[in-house]
Amino acid sequence: MLDPTAASSKRREATKSIAASSPMFATRRIAAGLRAVHGRWQQIVNVGLLIAGFGLGQGTIFAVQTVLVAAGEYDLLAAFGTHYSFAVLGIILVDAGASTTLARVVARLSGERTPCDEVWQTFCETTAIRLLIAALVCVATATYALGFVSGGFTRWYVALAVPGLLLWAVNPVGLLDGLRLSGVSGITGSAAYVITAIGLALATHRSAEAAGAILGGAFSIGYFVTVAAQWIALVRKGWLPQFRKMTRAGLMKAFRDGAALLFLSVPGQINMRVQLLLSTVYLGAETTALVVYAKQIATAANQIIVFILRVEFPSLVERLAEPGKHSLGSLLGAQKMALHSAVILAVGITGASVIAAAVPAFGLHRGAAIIAAFAPTIVMLSLSSMMTQSMAALGAYGVIAKALAISSVTAMLVGYALVSTLGVYALVVGEVSFHIVACYVVYRYLRRLG
Repeated sequence: MLDPTAASSKRREATKSIAASSPMFATRRIAAGLRAVHGRWQQIVNVGLLIAGFGLGQGTIFAVQTVLVAAGEYDLLAAFGTHYSFAVLGIILVDAGASTTLARVVARLSGERTPCDEVWQTFCETTAIRLLIAALVCVATATYALGFVSGGFTRWYVALAVPGLLLWAVNPVGLLDGLRLSGVSGITGSAAYVITAIGLALATHRSAEAAGAILGGAFSIGYFVTVAAQWIALVRKGWLPQFRKMTRAGLMKAFRDGAALLFLSVPGQINMRVQLLLSTVYLGAETTALVVYAKQIATAANQIIVFILRVEFPSLVERLAEPGKHSLGSLLGAQKMALHSAVILAVGITGASVIAAAVPAFGLHRGAAIIAAFAPTIVMLSLSSMMTQSMAALGAYGVIAKALAISSVTAMLVGYALVSTLGVYALVVGEVSFHIVACYVVYRYLRRLG
């Protein structure tokens, strides 16, 4: 038989224990809440800095180009635009997706903010592959410039822009992104654009050789300043660069990941150009011009979504590293800022288009209708980007390449099959199908993971 006094004593002790633990529990809840607020505020700051860096860099170049257009410097602008676009393509090739792979490695430290051997070994192996790509790009470019081009502008531009490509092979953007400092990499990245814009201004009224030398030199100086500023930011965080012995397996993995990530930009680029080709052939020059205009607005909104996803990537890596967190709800929950922003932007652009179409004085009725038609693609791109970024967080880069390849083919076939009957809206349906198919392929992979 139980003693009532003993039972009562146990209940009092249990009550005291709960009371004693309540303040500790409350303190933990408050601390967790403060960390969540700090994390969200840090994300907002990073997005702001990325947008500011993008606006500062691109805005400076646009401003100088506008002045040169007014001054009639069309030859200089044409030469600059052609050479600079290929130089930026070289930058993309040299990076070889390392910004994503390195960010994933750092984010997997699960809260640690001190460098470890795994990070530096991965960085060294990735950098070796990037240097190899940079060397190949530089050799190919120099061979073309010296052997097949007689113009002095091209030769001098290539000769002085090559160092910038080699410098970019050691950029630490992925490390900064993994440390939740993507805003720093964004604002420092604007230096390359600003210095190029200064070079463009200085190149006016110069000979072709001098203009090419100034602009090629400005390209390399800009990326030198950018890379130096990024490393200074890392060193201030205690991340001193260290060399680690590379392994054959690590180099092969870096090569495979880089090849898969480089492929990611190809399907979207092909799909966009096929859309323009279909519009030109079947819809005419006027409609094509309006499609380009509408796509530019959608692209500007999509760039903001890309910045937000980039900021949310480290948190996504940490969440998907936890057991049982591979569900669709988990990956959407970790990137909800991007989704909410996409909905707001799509609704805002649609509303502005409706207003523009309703005011005859604007003369934008047809253009506004096309803009409104493309607005929903912002939400669809956000969803497909969230799905593919989840694969990047898991290191499943091959799945992303497969998803985008299938979706690209689907979008082109849908656009071609419907353009005769739906007109410009066939392009919208094709783009929506692109994102739906990409989401489906990734979703099937997530289902297999369980």
